Parts: sequence; C-alpha cells; structure tokens
Amino acid sequence: MSVRTELFLVPLSAHGDNLRILVRKDANNQGQILPHALLKADFFQRQAQEQILGDILQSVPATELQAWLESPRHCDRIVDVFDRSMLFERSQSVAIVRAVAIPEELASEAKGSWLSAQEIFSNDSLLSNDCKLFVRECMNLVPHWVRSSNFSFELLPPVFAIQDLRLLVSMLSNQEIDAGNFHRRLKRLDILRPLVSGQRIHRWEFAWDRSEVLRTEGLIP
Repeated sequence: MSVRTELFLVPLSAHGDNLRILVRKDANNQGQILPHALLKADFFQRQAQEQILGDILQSVPATELQAWLESPRHCDRIVDVFDRSMLFERSQSVAIVRAVAIPEELASEAKGSWLSAQEIFSNDSLLSNDCKLFVRECMNLVPHWVRSSNFSFELLPPVFAIQDLRLLVSMLSNQEIDAGNFHRRLKRLDILRPLVSGQRIHRWEFAWDRSEVLRTEGLIP
C-alpha cells in the first residue's frame, strides 16, 4: 500500500492576551481537525499551503490575499514530520506539519474556529488526538520563533505601537518584558521605522529588509 503524504497547517493568530489556533470541522466525524491537504505527486508543499490558505481565507479579496502571500509577512515554519501509522493507530500516512502566522487584519476573516491552547487541550476538546500532538509540538517552538525570527511582526498589523509589540512578545514568550530594556534593545537592533504623528512618534513599522538581524541578535535575550 502506498503511503499518503498530507500537509497540515497550524494557523496561529494573536487574540487579545492569547495565541489561538484555527481548527476546522472534521468532515469524517463530529470532531475537529487542522486545515490540511493531500500532497499529490505534482502538488508541491507551497501550492498545497496556498490552496489551504485560500480556502480558509476565501472571504478576503483575492488581491489582498495575494499581496500577503507574496509579501515577507507570509512565512511558514516547519514543525515536524510525523509517521501517522505510529500515532494512535492511524492509517498509514505521513503528516508534514507547518505553522503559519495569520496577520491581525486577516484572522477575523478566517473560516473555522480560533481556539486557545487551553480549549484545545481541555477534556471537552473535539480536536483529533494526532492534531493535538501537532499543536503541542508547534507551541513548544513558539518561544524560539519569537526570539530569533520575525514571527511576532507577522502577527501584528503592518503599523503598530511599541507597547502592542511588547505585550505580544511578553505573551508569546511567557515572560515579563521590561519596557525600558525592550525599547533600548529595539533601538540598538534598528529594526523599526517610525511613522511620525505631529511632534511624537506613535506608530512604527517593521523593517523587513533588516529581519536577518534577529537570527543572530534575537528580539529578546
């Protein structure tokens, strides 16, 4: 029997003081599952990923969706590759799991249910057991992504306040971020561009062309 290869996405979005995960209704039962697609011989991961995102964000105007897909803000990250035949006695298949940050302005348009980790891992959760494992592995990687990549900026709107960035980084990393130290670090990294309002700078945008500095310097120590 040939082995099926499926791509599973873990769509992530910041909602208030929580990081949430998008799940869909499982067509095969009364449960829930992560957005996914079967990888065919002529169907590359990138194509499958864009098909999944196009499905869950089908209410977003095509031009807006395409602009995001082609921008540096759209970045996916490998979580792991799982042999599903060894997980909970599932049928023989391989699951490639990747995480995608859905920006704030698109998240509200997504088809599915945005659930917190607490809801996903509760006793009342309807998410399949293998997908719970995929989410758990993804959540374990989030603090690393926050420190050494532009992950936080992918979740924010294009223009933001530094306080919003600090609160998001604090929530994602699960640690207190001192405002003064954080501001000094951002100034040293030189990764923000100011948008001036009157005599004071109230809003900033991320310098995507400087994002590589985060790989070596880190957004937080």
